[in-house]
Amino acid sequence: MQERLLAGAAVAVLGLTGFGPAASAQEEDGVQENRRLKTVTITAQRVEQNLQAVPISVTAISGAALEARQIDSFDQLQYVAPGLSFNAGINARQSASTIRGIGTSLFNIGIEGSVAIAVDGVVMGREGAGIFDFSDVERVEVLRGPQGTLFGKNASAGVISIVTKDPTDELAAEFNASYGSFNETSLSAAVSGPLADGVSGRISGYSNTRDGYITNINPNAPQKDINERNEHGFRGKLKFDGSDTFDLTLGADYSKRDQASGALTLRSASSPGVGTGLLGYGVQVVGPVSAFSGIVAGPDNKQIASDAAFTSEMESYGGYAEANQKFGDFDLVSLTAYREWKSLDNNDADLIPRRFLAVNSGDLSQNQFSQEFRLVSPRNQPLTYTLGAYYFHQEMDQANTQSGTAGLDILGALPAGLLLGTDLVSTVEETNMALFGQAEYELTDKLTAIAGLRVLNSDISADLSRSVTPGAVGPFAGQSVTASPLTGNTEDTALVWRLGLQYFVNDDVNVFTTVSRGYKSAGIVSGLTINATEVGGTELPTVDPEVPTQLEAGIRAVSLDGRLVTNFTAFRSEIDDFQAQALVPGPAGIPIFSVTNAGSVETYGLEGDVTLLPMDGLTLSTSFAYTHATFDSFSEAPCYTLQPVGPDGCVDTNADGRGEYQKLDGKTLAQSPEWIINGLARYDFDLTQKCPSSGNLRLQAA
Repeated sequence: MQERLLAGAAVAVLGLTGFGPAASAQEEDGVQENRRLKTVTITAQRVEQNLQAVPISVTAISGAALEARQIDSFDQLQYVAPGLSFNAGINARQSASTIRGIGTSLFNIGIEGSVAIAVDGVVMGREGAGIFDFSDVERVEVLRGPQGTLFGKNASAGVISIVTKDPTDELAAEFNASYGSFNETSLSAAVSGPLADGVSGRISGYSNTRDGYITNINPNAPQKDINERNEHGFRGKLKFDGSDTFDLTLGADYSKRDQASGALTLRSASSPGVGTGLLGYGVQVVGPVSAFSGIVAGPDNKQIASDAAFTSEMESYGGYAEANQKFGDFDLVSLTAYREWKSLDNNDADLIPRRFLAVNSGDLSQNQFSQEFRLVSPRNQPLTYTLGAYYFHQEMDQANTQSGTAGLDILGALPAGLLLGTDLVSTVEETNMALFGQAEYELTDKLTAIAGLRVLNSDISADLSRSVTPGAVGPFAGQSVTASPLTGNTEDTALVWRLGLQYFVNDDVNVFTTVSRGYKSAGIVSGLTINATEVGGTELPTVDPEVPTQLEAGIRAVSLDGRLVTNFTAFRSEIDDFQAQALVPGPAGIPIFSVTNAGSVETYGLEGDVTLLPMDGLTLSTSFAYTHATFDSFSEAPCYTLQPVGPDGCVDTNADGRGEYQKLDGKTLAQSPEWIINGLARYDFDLTQKCPSSGNLRLQAA
């Protein structure tokens, strides 16, 4: 069992202000004895609704709640949204989220993620394009389970929807600053208000910096402190209220990250023997050289002795236009967006002053255009519906270089002073089009039927070329060059649907059950080690679409005169043709990482959120997720580092002492902790009764 407990970890004074008492993000304004939990409005179904009436498993976190818990980066979101986990790779290209144990974390630009990230309704073409720090956020909604009917693209496991703050009708300004260990400094500011008759605007900016917490003790290293933080950005919005029937919002944002990060540390040295050490030949180098440099391997080790630079540079920017036109009681929404994302990184993966991997770089450029139309019916009728059309196109270009000795000089297979190296140039182009709709019909005054459908077409093409790095004498170990470009194409038309019933026991309690079919596009496998499907051929391998089917049942309840909210959801999902990383034979028989359909995956569990106002000033809240996620079948999964050979370990097919793969049938998925629990206890003191200008004080444990 994997467990993560996030309750009672810290107590801090989080707010002291001289501007009078501020209402909590979870409470209505008013005197303490009349406190009620606030109605939370979300857009999980692409229309504004009360959270308690939405038949989806959703966690909604307001911007104020994120600030109170000092959550300002994407990777920290998992601490307040049970069921969500984040796998932080050495760069954003390799980082990914999982929801209910389902996600995609692959070294491959031709495979999209299972969790969609949407910012102000615009879905990112790749998850890495949305992994930036939070700033000027109104709320974050985490939608669990397949959401393809309304969100479509890459939402087979769920959606993380980030909604930023809109311009205000009155002049307002805010400034926030915090300081922590390793000189961590976070600054943010925003100004909002009217600009002219019917025109309002908002502009915000942020800067987050921190010193590195990994020390490079190599005296010749180009950097000494690694895994630092250095990010800044801004966002602007203009809102035009042309009339009672039309409004237009224009938004633009820019974020930049430039930091030395991506360093791992040595936890333990491998034991001598076949299957360990350099290229599996049993020659121990990293451990002894690290020890000679003064590094003590272990869980607390925060030192490396690398001789190359660590770089992580990213830029993300774009703009959108959202127009809303009323036609009687109907709303027509147009959302047009263009975005670009650039990522440049390099890391010295061997961690020692040897040129095993002198260059290990990736340079990615992605751009996307999307257009969505939605027609929303009146919401006060027995039949309500949303109809829409969606178009998405993206292009990605990536260049990778791996060069060094690969340790072959120590093995005597490469003369001293010579290097091996491979350059990769790859492109991916994708077009996704869809028609979609969802309707709700009141069968009685208490029972509502739900039906949704999306018809989509996905067309993906890719190509790659590999060549020897200039100055190298051959391709890097385990890699090969291409005599001509390798190409691939996959096109598919699919149906995504959702059916359900929702029963309102009374105004405060409702129950629901739904069944949903999701879809994750087929992919083209591309990378430094990927070869054609046939010897001498030019066709890149592909993977089939990933198709989840989920059954969900839940209850939403408000009681104790609005002082207690209890929400519970049970779920069971089966995912066919799960896309997973696998080991396949490469050149010279050396196994290489690729992507395959791993058969089926099963996940089931229970999620809950409880918030209570037991007495004046005191707020108690807890949420949890129990998830059981396993492979039904996955017979050729990669072995992990230093995994022993044996019946329950790595399978040795040729009796050379080195395992080639492991069988994961019935085993737990990675990044799927069985229990996640978090809690919050907060007590608010109203100081204005004694001194009207003194403000309020908040004590919080989370």
